[in-house]
Amino acid sequence: MEVENISEVVSGLIVNPDLDKLSPLKGKEFWKKQLKAALNLIPEVGGALAQELQNYEDYKLSEFFRKFTTFILELTDVSVDERVKFSEEVQEKAEDMSGNVILGMVDRLDNINKQKILASFTKARIHGFISIEDYFRLSSMLERIPYVDLTLLPHYKEPYYDESGDSELLYATGALEVHTIDYNGSNKYLLSILGEKLLLFGCGIKLDMKREKGTNIALNTATKEDIEEIVKGRIEKAVPKVVNEALEFQEL
Repeated sequence: MEVENISEVVSGLIVNPDLDKLSPLKGKEFWKKQLKAALNLIPEVGGALAQELQNYEDYKLSEFFRKFTTFILELTDVSVDERVKFSEEVQEKAEDMSGNVILGMVDRLDNINKQKILASFTKARIHGFISIEDYFRLSSMLERIPYVDLTLLPHYKEPYYDESGDSELLYATGALEVHTIDYNGSNKYLLSILGEKLLLFGCGIKLDMKREKGTNIALNTATKEDIEEIVKGRIEKAVPKVVNEALEFQEL
């Protein structure tokens, strides 16, 4: 099964006028049956692939089609004109065939549930809720965030730090921004604007965020005892040095 054929299937299904005859994937057990129904909408290439898939046992390819079926069947309620326009926009912005671009996006996602989130991003772009640039950014962010950590994002509605290590990881993906640089301990993080869009347009979670300009800095506050201890320590270090210098002077 050649990559060119798969890319053609991806492109063809996105703009296929009969896609709305299918329904979103309800269960995970019968995805092959629904995939074959989708492939048969493209008789030139899809029909042959549907027949070939029946006897194909390559895990990687099978896993791709499982993910792609989940993604494409989430778009059955989008009109063909809207899907065509979206496909053209992806192709123009990415400067590559839309089938290749979307094939790569789908294939790089490591969890089947992420496909529905990617489909939600697609709908958000189609309906004008996000820009095409944010569509690509959010897709990249989704790829890099472990699925188990997506549920932790709402914690960062307020300045927050998680000692388990997800704070640094989520910050590296662009989902978080630094809220407070804390010299007493760990920095505090807040959802970035892009992270907030991921939750809203990908997961349907709306948060009423309160944002401040700039980054806060938490400094150590020295007490009277701290100052006395510092001075005492410096005196103790300085006295032997002064005595030694005096003795050396006397010897001269």
